[in-house]
Amino acid sequence: MGHPRTALNGAAIKRSKWALAMLFLVDGVGFGSWAAHVPVFKQFLHLENGSLTFVLLSLIVGAIVTMPVTGQLIEHYGSRRVVRAAAVIYVVMVALLAQASSLSVLILFAGLYGAAKGAFDVAVNAQAITVEKQYGLPIMSFFQGCWSAGGLLGAGAASLMLQHGGSARSDLSLTAGALMLCNLWAMPLLACETVGKAVKPRGSAKFIWPDAALLRLAAVAFFGLMAEGAIGDSEVRVTLALAAAGYAAYAIAMAAARFAGDWLAQRLSGKNILHASGLLIAFGMGCALLIPSWWPAVGGLMLTGIGIANIVPVIWGAAGRDTRMGAGPAISTVTTVGYCGFLTGPPVIGSLSVVVGLRPAMAVIALAGIIVAGGPVFFSVGSTSRTEDEEVIAV
Repeated sequence: MGHPRTALNGAAIKRSKWALAMLFLVDGVGFGSWAAHVPVFKQFLHLENGSLTFVLLSLIVGAIVTMPVTGQLIEHYGSRRVVRAAAVIYVVMVALLAQASSLSVLILFAGLYGAAKGAFDVAVNAQAITVEKQYGLPIMSFFQGCWSAGGLLGAGAASLMLQHGGSARSDLSLTAGALMLCNLWAMPLLACETVGKAVKPRGSAKFIWPDAALLRLAAVAFFGLMAEGAIGDSEVRVTLALAAAGYAAYAIAMAAARFAGDWLAQRLSGKNILHASGLLIAFGMGCALLIPSWWPAVGGLMLTGIGIANIVPVIWGAAGRDTRMGAGPAISTVTTVGYCGFLTGPPVIGSLSVVVGLRPAMAVIALAGIIVAGGPVFFSVGSTSRTEDEEVIAV
């Protein structure tokens, strides 16, 4: 029979795991619901594609601005406190989006939503590092899988509500209300940074510039999320002749691969997972682009989704082990750079398509996969010095 205190701690850690999984789900549902309603806003506000670009740009810029700040807040107050605040603000911003009545207001609200989402993303991933350390097994991919499942759930629920006469205002408000209830259940169960001890605020912490190893991780994140952002672009999906079911297959394959990622992490090194991920992206996109048929396109996109799935868990987990900067600032660094890659994908392909055509331009996605596969070689990922007070950022 185990020691009562050990059993109690084990039960608390399991509760923290499921509570954090709920918050990853909340994050994904909020984003999936917003994404599903973008065409509704476009129609309701009579927006052109160019106007919609400003809305999406505002969202991304808002996220990029708050990510580094959130990392520093986590160093001062701990991820538990920051997650609880960010979770509430994020859901409030989902509800606020529903109130947009003009293009200028939508741009403003999208920026505020993006800022809240950026803070929430960094905070939940920093908390995931804490929970994973206490849990004793790799579970980062499980959390990312919950985010993907949440995105599918949010988009699917939004589609059903719209089919039954819903509007952006009513749907997003209802979604925000449900998400707030989920927050209220999860927030008290989150883990503290040190088991059995209160988090000690780092009042004297100062900004530390990311070292070369962390920047190399961020570079791999840039190209991994660049591929994901490009595939999410509507023009790419249409050009690949994918119906809604085809894109759903891609998203489901990515979510399923994330739920299998922790099993892989116990058997393969992070380097090998990145190698395989990048090669799957390159091969999958090659099939989708070179074989002009629906089934090879769907199969190729599913392989690409599987390849993209575990790039974030591997890199975010590696960054979270950086004791020089701390989990919060390190994760905020790779997340900020990764978001920049996510934002870069569609305009790069759009610019190239003017010169060479859209399908050839989409070879950039395959190229991004090759760079991810060779990341440990191109960027020397994981080759950093170690002192007594530092851990190697080992991928």
